[in-house]
Amino acid sequence: MLPIENLSQNGKDENTIRFLTFNVNGIRTFFHYQPFSQMNQSLKSVFDFFEADIVTFQELKTEKLSISKWGKVDGFYSFISIPKTRKGYSGVGCWLRIPDRKHPLYHALQVVKAEEGITGYLTVKNGKQSEISYRNDANQGIGGYDSLDSDLDEKCALELDSEGRCVMVELACGIVIISVYCPANSNTSEEGELFRIRFLKVLLRRVRNLNKIGKKVVLMGDINVCRDLIDSAEALETFSIPITDPMGGTKIESQCRDKAIQFIINPETPHRRIFNQILADSLLPDADKRGLLIDTTRLIQTRNRLRMYTVWNVLKNLRPSNYGSRIDFILVSSKLEGCVKTGDILPEVSGSDHCPVYSDLDLRDQGTESSTTQVTIPKFEARYKYNLRNHDVLEMFAKRKPNKESNKDGYRIAKDVDTKRSGTKNKSLDSFFQKKDRIQIATAKKLLGIPKQAQEKSSRPKLTFKDVFGKPPLCKHGEESMLKTSKTSVNPGKKFWICKRSRGDSNNTESSCGFFQWA
Repeated sequence: MLPIENLSQNGKDENTIRFLTFNVNGIRTFFHYQPFSQMNQSLKSVFDFFEADIVTFQELKTEKLSISKWGKVDGFYSFISIPKTRKGYSGVGCWLRIPDRKHPLYHALQVVKAEEGITGYLTVKNGKQSEISYRNDANQGIGGYDSLDSDLDEKCALELDSEGRCVMVELACGIVIISVYCPANSNTSEEGELFRIRFLKVLLRRVRNLNKIGKKVVLMGDINVCRDLIDSAEALETFSIPITDPMGGTKIESQCRDKAIQFIINPETPHRRIFNQILADSLLPDADKRGLLIDTTRLIQTRNRLRMYTVWNVLKNLRPSNYGSRIDFILVSSKLEGCVKTGDILPEVSGSDHCPVYSDLDLRDQGTESSTTQVTIPKFEARYKYNLRNHDVLEMFAKRKPNKESNKDGYRIAKDVDTKRSGTKNKSLDSFFQKKDRIQIATAKKLLGIPKQAQEKSSRPKLTFKDVFGKPPLCKHGEESMLKTSKTSVNPGKKFWICKRSRGDSNNTESSCGFFQWA
């Protein structure tokens, strides 16, 4: 297990609040990797491992039936949005540690409102049988909807919010946390690019509106945009910027500035220009006059640090050579700049093609208007949104007698007691499924034309890799090479050997040596 002290240079200060964001690329597969594989699929263990107080995950890739696993985390409020139509796609979550009553920030960190989506058109329960949109419910909606409709009708707005890409939570101290997973347009289609640009414009306009009404914003998540030239290994290589600089970065800064501006305002990448216009620390000319948000990671690590990437192409195995890009951010209102004490990326943490990003903020000066204000848990909290207060969905399939109690936070929990007959019924149920599986397997083998005698395990030894292809030749590094299959139209299916190291900068000796040999 990765030691906690590795997460920050000096460990977490007890007076700070740790914000952490992570695109987990599937919350179930995330738990297949160390150290999370030892945590029994417990999100609380994960959050404690990171010493995180406010956590946002992207690409949950979960469904409503599985929400019970992730929406009930002891000691945390849970806010989860999943797609309305495409199951197992996208999805974001925001978890906030419930502070102890003796904590100096107990009142400041109380959750007062929470909202799903960026447009305010999604609905929340308003009684047993009716629902109301967030923008029409002052008790639930966070506000800042003005001017969002200038080029956006309700149908288009609901389309933007249909993919489970945003969760917003407001704290009593006036901070609005926005957990977001912006579209990427991986297929480079015209329709995809239009959706991407529209989503980004509406999101950042909402940020400006929240700022106008006096809110402080923490925008965190996968923005899916490289903000600067130095945030992309491919861009640095294209513009011939050296990867390392023994002079401490000054020379690189002078070489980068003009090319970075060219990189930002490239007419083929308007999403990068739009993103930079919201940044108070952007290199884009005049952006600092209109910018509202500070990039906390760059604030702490400075522009002298290169190769600070948060995502890599795992299909091409580019993570070992650190050939990636930085598209995951924790951005805060410039009003909170002085609160940022530390922040970094955590590339040593596996479990996804992304890595976590964290920032520690000292919020002791961020008070509340009234410490006696009665706080009601928002209806969007997962226990209410997905009806998780009394039972898990899977418990419906077993005969159990609920014994309802309440925990210290006021949530109703159920202690399940098996009835006398449940053991017999469960045993019968298990036998049924086992018998059904055997029938399905036998039927499948019959349909495939597999003879009955061939269905048993063969006693003949299996051919090994080396029996077929021989011993791997050595590459220029003196290491055994890796076997690949050609997918070109000239040599389809033909095998060849290449260096097993991943592609990287041509000047990096740790990258692929370019070895190639037909098998």
